[in-house]
Amino acid sequence: VAPVTDLWNRCLPRDTTTEARFARWLFADVDHDVISGEGAWVEEREGKTVGFVRASKRTLGNDLMGTEDESGWIPVIFADAAHRRQGIGTALLSKAIDHLRSRGAKTIWVCGNTGSAPGYVFPGVDKDAYSAGMALFQKHGFVVDHEPIGMSGSLLDLDFDRLHAEAWAEGTCEGVRVETLRPDTVDALFAFLRQAFPGDWNTAARGKVKGGSMDEVLLAWLDDEVVGYCQWEGEHFGPFGVRADVRSKRLGAKLFLEAIRRIKANDGRTVWFNWADEGAARFYHRFGLEATRRFAILRKDL
Repeated sequence: VAPVTDLWNRCLPRDTTTEARFARWLFADVDHDVISGEGAWVEEREGKTVGFVRASKRTLGNDLMGTEDESGWIPVIFADAAHRRQGIGTALLSKAIDHLRSRGAKTIWVCGNTGSAPGYVFPGVDKDAYSAGMALFQKHGFVVDHEPIGMSGSLLDLDFDRLHAEAWAEGTCEGVRVETLRPDTVDALFAFLRQAFPGDWNTAARGKVKGGSMDEVLLAWLDDEVVGYCQWEGEHFGPFGVRADVRSKRLGAKLFLEAIRRIKANDGRTVWFNWADEGAARFYHRFGLEATRRFAILRKDL
């Protein structure tokens, strides 16, 4: 673990980790085969760790999406820059592709697709920081599927009163309320997510409930029906979603503003996240958030 973690931090300086976090990410993941070790490989040269790759197939269902048998994922790959152009990245990537193909994958994702990102560390390849990774994948037939962005913004000078007034303007609030998740509304949250956002968000929401952090989850109600939700941890915001047919009520703005009000009340100075698709990015820009990272989610059809 120690040499892999050290190499991770040298190769992925925007996404550093610790030995404990690495062990939790890999060994405690139900999709990792701890008996055979298959799905995670280390490349060594002359006794030194020079590369690592993880390839993931689901063993447990992704909520209503099931085990997604025809999909595989490569959430992380890296090779020592001092040993590049020696075929290390190609060997690791080929190992991952062959493994996923042998397990029945018809499509391989780097690093995840919306609603399904097992082994999630980042949405895709950071186009600015990890250009060598982009080149490696494209050389081996991966294509860009879509390009989410990471965003952040300061809360220090946010004109909250003006934005709140706009979000709750007349004609947008009849029958709407925003409330903290409570024990007696947990079932309503999970029913909403299963119907409107099947996939990984259900796992994230369950983690909040299991961890006793319901105070970091908000529900948007419309006429006694849950139609939106968001969660956060510290200054990190998300997941966050509103049912498509009721977005004219500015429910997203209502939820987001209430969340950042609470983040700031707990001494948060900024709000940030790593994954927003194009439409969502326009929404956040209205609240002063700016793009900080550009990712490419890649796909290879086998």
